Amino acid sequence: MDSFQSAYQEEEQRLNETIAEIDRQLERLRSIPVYTGHDFTEQVLEAGREERRQALIKGQPEPYFGRLDFQENGKADRTPLYIGKVGFDREEAGEHPMVIDWRAPIASLFYSFTGGADPASYEAPEGLVEGLVYLKRNVVIRKRILERVSDTYNRDSGGPAVSDEFLVYRLGENKDNRLRDIVSTIQAEQDKIIRAAKNTALIIQGVAGSGKTTVALHRLAFLLYQYKEQVSAEKMIIFAPNHMFLDYISDVLPELGVGDIQQRTFADWAAKKLDISLTQNDAAETLAYWFENEPGRGTPDIHDDVSGRYKGSLRLMNVITRCVGLLEQSALPEGDFSPWDGAVLSRETIAEWFNQEYKPYPLAKRKERVLARLHRWVEMELKKVAVPGRVKGQKEKKRHSGKNPMRANGRSSSR
Repeated sequence: MDSFQSAYQEEEQRLNETIAEIDRQLERLRSIPVYTGHDFTEQVLEAGREERRQALIKGQPEPYFGRLDFQENGKADRTPLYIGKVGFDREEAGEHPMVIDWRAPIASLFYSFTGGADPASYEAPEGLVEGLVYLKRNVVIRKRILERVSDTYNRDSGGPAVSDEFLVYRLGENKDNRLRDIVSTIQAEQDKIIRAAKNTALIIQGVAGSGKTTVALHRLAFLLYQYKEQVSAEKMIIFAPNHMFLDYISDVLPELGVGDIQQRTFADWAAKKLDISLTQNDAAETLAYWFENEPGRGTPDIHDDVSGRYKGSLRLMNVITRCVGLLEQSALPEGDFSPWDGAVLSRETIAEWFNQEYKPYPLAKRKERVLARLHRWVEMELKKVAVPGRVKGQKEKKRHSGKNPMRANGRSSSR
């Protein structure tokens, strides 16, 4: 009991210090006028300040949910690391952030370590880091008030790791009718999926309610954090089976500090791409038609021409395969490419690029690669000509005419 009281008092003091630091930083950042001018350097600085403001606001009610005391090999002291949904530093530079983002490499220890005297390790940008975990502690904070402290591992006490108690407590909390984040209760096997490398193909199987969607959403948040220089939220999209499901998952990513990811049904996305309007069928009428036997009417015939079955049939797959084959055949120009008088790139060379050098790439990417190669070829040819001003003028004229040697219909823009 005394040890629990001591732990609670220790965490309460740490929470008060963290809240005071958040309030102090937020007050200072809010006192700085928002820059709306055209100076690029100031715009970048303002973007950084706004990102920090939002992180602090996000961390105000619940700054962190876990603590991990870790002693890295070669260092004399163990360091208490606090894990939260968003990370932020003290205003005075220190060796460790005040709160570490749950997606940071070192935070993976909080999820992967399940107890035992053996050393623990995590993969950092500079390589594998090993050391000893002395304490793994879960904390529950609600509206800036410490409600619960639970040690799931303590090396000094010599007891085994215990994680079920805290997990059961969090799962038993009052929930509403929407999906919530699970950053404080991610299990080791879930963490492996979430942190898998960007180019890894994953197939996640599980029964309904096993957490597949939740893990997938947390993986998106991880990818945007870990590969922020290569991946942007604007280029991601989530396809859901219906609008009810979209509403159900709508709060998870904002809770994790992630925005701007499109969340749509495939039908909505396709309609926008094709610039057509769709009339939604009444779900009740559809269900009644297929599953209710009205007097005088038997069960509807189920055959391959029924839209729902046809979309999942081998017949449609064969149609799509043939269409993709036709797209590949018609991707190349019919003749040589000649952007101006005297500059000719043979069709055979373009075909060699498309059919051999870039063959491993998907069709759309192959066309992109060939077009980029064409642009480089044009630039090299421009350097060779004697009167660059005149030829450049002709090139610009042809460019603005909208001709493209790799158009979808396969016709050449050559002379």
